[in-house]
Amino acid sequence: MAKNDIPPRGHIPGVVSATVLVMVVVGAFSGALASVVLTNMLASELWLAIVAAFVAVVVALIVQHVAFRHNRELSFPPGLGLLHVTVASLVGGLAGHELAIDLREPPALPLIGAASGLLGAVLMACFVVTIAYRRDV
Repeated sequence: MAKNDIPPRGHIPGVVSATVLVMVVVGAFSGALASVVLTNMLASELWLAIVAAFVAVVVALIVQHVAFRHNRELSFPPGLGLLHVTVASLVGGLAGHELAIDLREPPALPLIGAASGLLGAVLMACFVVTIAYRRDV
């Protein structure tokens, strides 16, 4: 058995897939909901996308932490910081806005929030999984 065949300490099969799936679904839903709530407060669709992505990333992290608290490996990596949340929000918001414009012109505001939240949550899930597995190396 090679070293690469041994799973990390405390690894539960399927927990990474479940973590990513939960974060992506929660991110898309909370991004769409945030864009519906914030529609009248923000005039620019671009700012709406960034704020919706930020809300989606934070909510996805909270739900991920609550859902996977029993798994110490992926619960809440200590290396995760404000920089990761900011990068995921900005990249997810900008990419989600462009994707929503490409899908439909003029884009529906919940579509902007859902796309932004989805992409922001995907990036944040990548950060969480990468940081968690870097601790085992």
